[in-house]
Amino acid sequence: MPLDKLPRPGAPLPESPARLPPPLILYAMGFLAFFLFGLIQAGYGPLFPLLGREYSQTVATVGTVSSLHFAGAAIGTVLLGPLLLILSLRSSLMVAGIGLAAGLLGVAFAPTWAALLAGAAVSGLAFGMLSAGFNLAFAELGPGPSNLVNGLFGVGSVVSPLMVALLTRESHRLPFVLMAVLTALLALGVRLLWPKAPTLPPAQPSVKVPTETPGDGVSIRPTSATVLALFGLCFFLYVGIEAGFGTWATTYFTRLGADQPALLTSFYWLALTAGRFFFAAVGDRFPPLHILIFALTGAMVGSAVMLLGGLTLAPCGLAFAGFCIAPIFSTQLASFTRTLAPRLAPYMLTLGSLGGAVLPALTGLALPRFGTASVPLTPLLIAVLLLAAVSVLYRQGSVRAASAERFS
Repeated sequence: MPLDKLPRPGAPLPESPARLPPPLILYAMGFLAFFLFGLIQAGYGPLFPLLGREYSQTVATVGTVSSLHFAGAAIGTVLLGPLLLILSLRSSLMVAGIGLAAGLLGVAFAPTWAALLAGAAVSGLAFGMLSAGFNLAFAELGPGPSNLVNGLFGVGSVVSPLMVALLTRESHRLPFVLMAVLTALLALGVRLLWPKAPTLPPAQPSVKVPTETPGDGVSIRPTSATVLALFGLCFFLYVGIEAGFGTWATTYFTRLGADQPALLTSFYWLALTAGRFFFAAVGDRFPPLHILIFALTGAMVGSAVMLLGGLTLAPCGLAFAGFCIAPIFSTQLASFTRTLAPRLAPYMLTLGSLGGAVLPALTGLALPRFGTASVPLTPLLIAVLLLAAVSVLYRQGSVRAASAERFS
């Protein structure tokens, strides 16, 4: 979908052409942006033990920081569409970048726990807007460039726990200051290097589309509504698994007595990144359902190894789970865009962010009652639910036919 054609529900697409920077500049900013996204998203979990000590919070309470980040990101993803109706993409990215830098500094220098939560919410909101904007920009260039810059997200996710391990001793402040500086540089780059573009014209009166219109109609046929709900559930559950592992792994390894728990967490993000590159190369050779069954079975096995293997095998189980779940998101998104209107995809991303906010928080609530085993047990149970949802989804005729297109 062109950048300047984000729809408002019930309104036709605006006709202003998208304006992107020259390729070299776009890639440079894209690499920095996605690397930064990985740093931020993977940075909260390794800091949980330190944040708990600094602000005298329980482990269940500390988990709300990550939940607020994902909740804000979900709202920010939705807000980008209305914002692009009054501002250009360039201006929207600048606003989001400034907001993200401010939120990160708020987290870094928060004098109280409530102030830190407010900073996390603001940074999450801006994170969602900035991430959606750059994803839209690279979607213009095709799946290859989009996969490439998303690989930088994985690199940032690997570096983040290492950064926490190296830069934190008694305070969480330095990593967030560094991320705020990188965000400010990104916003400055957008301001100086991104070409100016006119604001979007006012939306025309909404046009009703018959409910029988497949794919691009505003209304959804009853059978498609069922498919849409199942896809939404799948995105919600998957991001909950990915975020749950990354958010609570450091706490889990700390309780098991590991010397470098944040370092062990980085292996999860490294395995996830390697898995994404691997499945990008071989994924088209297999039906989507087979890939998802393999991925979720691997998540269950990895969780079980974490649960039963002790400190010796738990890092291996986490890394194995990370590698296996790597293709789930892209496989689900590809099946979704083949089955339903691509313009509905942002709503799936929003549901995914909500899953990242809600499901890891359940782990934090379970820890005081059920102990350390809650960390691997929660994603194991979610993987079981996701496998059941995927099985029901792929029995639907429209999804089955769309997923089979590449093999016909």
